[in-house]
Amino acid sequence: MAKLGTVQLKKIQQLNTADDSKIVRIHKNLLNLIMRTLGLDIYSVMWVQFLKGFGIGGLAIWLLMR
Repeated sequence: MAKLGTVQLKKIQQLNTADDSKIVRIHKNLLNLIMRTLGLDIYSVMWVQFLKGFGIGGLAIWLLMR
């Protein structure tokens, strides 16, 4: 009989969705999906969101200054 291989899964911290409103639960489930798909932890997601906000804010300032 052939031996099956083992799969090493990375444990990723997930956001708790218990006792949240429906909109917050949907948002947290979406973030959990992104974290699982890209293999990011919460700290990495915070940095990505910071850089995204910095970029969008810079773009908005650039468009307003034109």
